[in-house]
Amino acid sequence: MIQIEDPVLIVGDIHGQFYDLLKIIDIGGDPATNKYIFMGDYIDRGYFSLEVLLILISFKINFPKNIVLLRGNHECRQLAETFNFYEEIMHKYDKDIFEAFIQCFQCLPLACILNKKFLIIHGGISPELNSIQQIRNLNRFCEPPKNGLFWFTY
Repeated sequence: MIQIEDPVLIVGDIHGQFYDLLKIIDIGGDPATNKYIFMGDYIDRGYFSLEVLLILISFKINFPKNIVLLRGNHECRQLAETFNFYEEIMHKYDKDIFEAFIQCFQCLPLACILNKKFLIIHGGISPELNSIQQIRNLNRFCEPPKNGLFWFTY
């Protein structure tokens, strides 16, 4: 669970739209001086999922306190293989790179608390959710199950 205070820009699904991401950064401001929460779904649908991931990861490395990268539902093996991320990576690199991204996705946090009172997640709020501690206790280092709290919030 990531904790962050405003001011912060909250960005939804990018889905491989690299030039849209560049425009968002242009409008929102330099990640060196502005905070961002990216809510997941970085890949699939667009043609530049790899480039989107590389720039977001480089932002996170260079400005770790200003960039929050949450895991969306497309950041899993099943959807990455079903939509076009797997094909994109196989065209540009190889299966080892794809597997490295799958491992990277499993390290992404599932939720963020803004100003100690707003819950930010990619998916919905499960009827099973009774406390924030339940999200903290989830094992995110795996593929999401087909049901339950992880699946719903993811």
